[in-house]
Amino acid sequence: GWSAGGNIAAVTCQLARDRGGPEIAGQLLICPVTDSTFDRPSYVDNAAGYFLTRGLMFWFWDLYCSPADRTDPRVAPLRGKLDGLPPAFIATSEFDPLRDEGIAYGDALIKAGVKVEQLKAQGHFHSSFVMVDVIITGVSGRVKMAKALRRFAGLPEELEQDNVAAPKVNAAAN
Repeated sequence: GWSAGGNIAAVTCQLARDRGGPEIAGQLLICPVTDSTFDRPSYVDNAAGYFLTRGLMFWFWDLYCSPADRTDPRVAPLRGKLDGLPPAFIATSEFDPLRDEGIAYGDALIKAGVKVEQLKAQGHFHSSFVMVDVIITGVSGRVKMAKALRRFAGLPEELEQDNVAAPKVNAAAN
């Protein structure tokens, strides 16, 4: 899950564990929303100018739930019980207000005994991973995400080259 989708994915893993299923093979969390605090350094350092702003996050949280509900692990998964969760791949971006809560979630999962791979994408902002036609520096991160998904599914990380078609290059005419 990406951003709010990362929140939903993390919460779903906790609920599935607590309710006895379904079994979830892994968590792929990209710039996830994992907590409801706005005072982490990344919220201050990246408050404006990088697509997702601190003010926009205030607005999103106001739409999502009341302030009284914001400590509930069903909306702030960092505040939940984390042991027994599936392995996680967590990607965070340097210039993202959510960076520090994503890192904190990964660190808390590790402390709870969950296997975690963290990708800290330097030079990236909140939405850069999905801008596949514009930001080519995200390619290696997307490859790492694909490999994590393959591991979660029990597949080999690398595709057999005989079964992979060469990518087509769209050469623009001058």
